[in-house]
Order: sequence, then C-alpha cells, then structure tokens
Amino acid sequence: MRKRGRKGLGLIMAVSMAAAAMAGCSGGSTDSTTAAQTEETTAAAKESQSEADPGQEGPAEGGQAKEGTYEAVEKGFGGDVTVKVTVDGEGNVTAVDVTADGETPDLGGKAAPKIAEEILGSQSLAVDTVSGATITSQAVLAAAEAALSEAGVDVESWKSKTVEKAEGEAEEATVDIVVVGAGGSGTGAALAAAEAGAKVMVVEKLGAVGGNSKLASGFFAIDSKWQQEEGLDLDVDVAINRLLVFNNYLSNGPLTRAIVEKAADTVEWLDGMGMKFYLQQETTQFAHENDPYEYKCYHKYEDSGAGFEALYQKLDEMGAEVRLNTTFTDLIQEADGKVTGIVATKEDGGQLTVHADAVIVCTGGFGGDSERAAAKVKNDYMASIGMPNMGEGYDAMVKAGAIDLDGTPLLHACQLAESETTTESSGETLAGFSSSSLTQLLMSPLLWVDASGSRFVNEDVVYDTAFWANAAVAAGGRYYFIVDEATLQSYTDGDTLRISKSGPGASMDPADFKELAEQAVQAGTAFKGADAAALAEAAGMDAGELEATIERYNTMVEAGADTDYDKAAASLKFTVGEGDLYAFDCRAVYLGTVGGVKVDEHLQVIDGDYEPIPGLYAAGTGAGGYYNGLGYPPYEGLACGFAWTSGRIAGESAAAYVGK
Repeated sequence: MRKRGRKGLGLIMAVSMAAAAMAGCSGGSTDSTTAAQTEETTAAAKESQSEADPGQEGPAEGGQAKEGTYEAVEKGFGGDVTVKVTVDGEGNVTAVDVTADGETPDLGGKAAPKIAEEILGSQSLAVDTVSGATITSQAVLAAAEAALSEAGVDVESWKSKTVEKAEGEAEEATVDIVVVGAGGSGTGAALAAAEAGAKVMVVEKLGAVGGNSKLASGFFAIDSKWQQEEGLDLDVDVAINRLLVFNNYLSNGPLTRAIVEKAADTVEWLDGMGMKFYLQQETTQFAHENDPYEYKCYHKYEDSGAGFEALYQKLDEMGAEVRLNTTFTDLIQEADGKVTGIVATKEDGGQLTVHADAVIVCTGGFGGDSERAAAKVKNDYMASIGMPNMGEGYDAMVKAGAIDLDGTPLLHACQLAESETTTESSGETLAGFSSSSLTQLLMSPLLWVDASGSRFVNEDVVYDTAFWANAAVAAGGRYYFIVDEATLQSYTDGDTLRISKSGPGASMDPADFKELAEQAVQAGTAFKGADAAALAEAAGMDAGELEATIERYNTMVEAGADTDYDKAAASLKFTVGEGDLYAFDCRAVYLGTVGGVKVDEHLQVIDGDYEPIPGLYAAGTGAGGYYNGLGYPPYEGLACGFAWTSGRIAGESAAAYVGK
C-alpha cells in the first residue's frame, strides 16, 4: 500500500472547553464503498471514463494509473480522515474507502462515506459537500485527490468533470405550525405545540436531531422536585434578580422572569417524556463551589442521545412530521407583514414550501460562520465547537422586520492552539476534550501573559468556564502560559496546582511534560528560550515586557501574595526561571452563539415599531434579550435551560395563536 502524507486543512476549531455546558466525545465512523461492489463499480468506472474521454480506458488524459491501493490522510472536524483508493490492473478506480472515526457520528460520520460513494459512482471530485459537515466533506475530497494523484490518476479531469444531479420535485405541505430547527428549542416548541393539538412539522437541515442541546450537559432550573428533595432553599425571584444585575439591567426583564419561572416545570415535563435528568452534586467549576445558585441548579442529562430518541418517539405518536436534511431558505410573508410559512430545500434539491399559520424559528444562531463570530469580538483567534449554524433563520427574521438585538458568540473556555478535541458528548468526556496531558498545564492557574508578554488577569479565572474565555478574549483571543523546566518536572512527578475541570476538563494521564513541551515546540504551538529574552524573541513578544513580568511574578510567588490581581496564595506555587522557559499558545473558544432578534415574553418576534410580527416566533439561540452581549452569566446550564424553556413557551404561544 502506498501512503500519501497529510496536507492539512487547517485548525480544528474546537474548544478545550465545551461544555461544562456542553459535553462531548467523538464517536466512530468507519465506512467504505468496497470489494463487494467491485464488479459493479468497475463497470461504472469504465462507462464513466469512456463518457468523459471517448476511446480511452483508465485515467483520462493522464496516462495509465498504477494498480494498487493508495492512502491519504487529511484533517477533519474532529480528527484524521483517511481515504484509500483502489486501482485495478486496467487502471480503473474500483473502490474509495474512508475512515472517519473522529468525526461527529450523526454529521461527519455519515457524510464521509456518502462523499466517498459519490466520488466512486461519479468518477469525479466535483461532488457537493454535505450540509452541516463541510469540513469533513472537504477533508474526504482533499484526501481522495491526494490518493488519486499518487495512483497516477489525472485528478484535474476528475475535478473538472461535471456531476449530473437530477433535481427533486417541488413539494408543498400545509400544517398549523412549522418549527425550523430540531435542537432543544425546536424540540421543545414542537412538543408543546403538538401537545396542544396543533398539526406540526419540524424542518432540520442536518441529518440528525438534537443540535447543541444534545451536546450540552444539562439545564438550569430553580425549585425543581430534585432540589426540593435535597432540601435546597432556592428562590426564583433571587435568581431572576441575579441575572438582571449580571446583565446590568440591559436584558429583557419580563422574558427573564418567564424563563426562570417556567424552567423547573419544563425540566420535569421533559423528564416525564423520556429525557431523564439528575441534579448535579459536585461542580466541575471550582469557582462555583460555594454558591448553590451557580451550580446546584444544574440538572444534568442521564443520556441526551436516548432522551432525544424518546422525545421524537413522543412527537411521532402525536402526529408531528419531521423532515431531516432539509435546509430552510426563507420565510413566506404577506404584504401586511403576517408570516404564513417557509421555503426550504430538500436533500434531493427540490423545493419544499410549507404553508402554516405560525412559524417558530429555532435555527441556533450563527456559530458556524466563523468570520461573523470573529467580527463580533473583533479578533480572529477564537476556536469553535458546536453545530454549524450559519444564521439562516436569524437573518430571515431580520429580513422580515425583526430587530437585530444582541446575537454574539457564547464564550466558553479555552484550548491549546491546534489541539485535537472531541466534538460530541458522552458520559465520560465532554465536547472539546483533548487527550493531550498538556491540558493539565492549560487548566492550571500558572503565569499567563498576552501577546506582548504582559500578565493580564488573576489566573484562578480558569476555575470558571465562561470567565476564563472572557479573559482570553480581553487579551486578544489568544494568550500564553509560561513555565520553566522545573515546573514541567513537577507536573511529570504529579506535583501540580489544582487542575481545573472547567469546560471539558483535562486529560489526567501521567506524562513526561518536558517531552510533550518539546513536541509542542516542534509543532509550532509552543515556544522555547534559554531565558526570558530568548523566549520573547521566539514567541514574538516584547523582551523587556516579558522580563519585567516574570521578575515581578516571581517576587509575588516568593512573597505568597499577588499584589496585582489577588490570585490565591495556593496558586502562587511555581516561579519561572529554572532551566529553559516555554510559552504555550492558547485560544479562546466559543460554543455557538447566544442572543438574537428581539422577542417578548411569549417569544413573539418584535419588529422595528415594537409590535409583534404576526405568526412569527423565535426560541433558543436566535431569540434575544436573555443576555447582554459578550459575557455569559456564571450559572451552569443557563443556555440549555433557555433553549428548552423558550422553545416550550414559543410552542404554547404559537398554538394559542392558531387557535389550539
């Protein structure tokens, strides 16, 4: 077998983070179009190549391809994507096999074999990427091109060959309520509307339901049955006031009250339908340990995958229709402003027009649009995990007259630059988890500096997922932690600072940290110098600034008191200066977006005249007013709780609007 080296598609944008609010681990997907199809595909290949270049068998215009199996690897969304192509003795490509174990099972894991099958069947590299799995699709195409090139196939002819694709038939449907998006907010909306007796259709652009809410860990709620069973005395009014104060009273008071008042009943409602919860006992965010409002309101999923299956079984029993792989494109709006349906594109390319008395948009913000997200925080360094929502629903609502209020990235933890992180949640790991033991250093309150070499924060902020990301964004979206050889040896020996469990947590596997540091230097994700001046030169920092920072920091460590930012004495353990020095590149992460268009407490979308747009509702991370721009409140499960509860309220409101 011949192997082709990796070219690389670029950074994997995925948090050392995700979730304490989200939650992820990668599933596996190993699929192929293989030998059982050889006879059929060989014939198809010969026929296809003959059509592409009459009179020539084997590769067009490029000479005879070489018999054998050729392999290439490219970087996907969650890990390596490996493609193997097989060429027979006549120079025909007879198999395209793909392994994509690191990709999200329901998205990239399904897209990879689909792309491979289309490459083989069409004998072309000009195939369409799969919606919601663009990075995976591009990785398959790039690896296939590299492997085909190694085999001697004329890849330019394969790239230019048009793939004929019949467009599906146009279709129309009529329902009471159409819900766009099948994450937590869309699912909650559909359940509530169907429960009220409405005829409901759910339209989802991906091939699976759940969205970011499926990746999340759980749900913020006050005064639930679980809290009552533990004897917790938590007050809805106190929680509402805390949220409004955190948001500087710039958030929507009536909406905040509607959500917080209904959240406990909603989590119990979902539990009764099959999405099982339990109340968190210990927080992974150590900054929250002494505040029950911050961590004892976190109702965690027992198994989100099984829960979503149960909820969609319930929807099926109530007669709701679910259309997957169907991409929303626009709202249908009458001359008087009333919204009466949607237009979408089906997987086969045909148009789906859904006429409805009410539309609930739950499309999840614009977290997949990295340029738009970067523009909101004014830096290009942020990494991302979560669903590839591109703002389709958000923008359609603004086009229909909605007020574009407060959509912004949900800043959530940090990661090592170019680290490989998971994109799914499981009972064992969270989305954004990296298997590198270097995450123990990342998630320790060591010395942090910005790009100039200046210390910028109390590093104990690492114990709060959201505040950690906020600090990194304030430093420009990237920062560096500085350690010396002595500290690396201490971590190798198991003598560490308290390692945070915020976000996805650290890999606690024992390791030789000096060896890992050297590997990071070779990879270009860390820098090394014999002293502060040499390190500054390697990392592009100001030498005088870094030298002064390290000198001052060492003085405070020796004194046991941080007179700059008041870091705890327990975190002032390691000086910097013994042996070679290292600076590790770290990046802020965002977990999709929050905020959106202006809505009222019934989740009706509000126009520029501060009037509801008839027939239009929004929920989840496209509905604005629960937050105040950048800066996620430190209450665990808040975004997920808002998604489910706002969806339920929107579904109930829309059902009442249509007379159910």
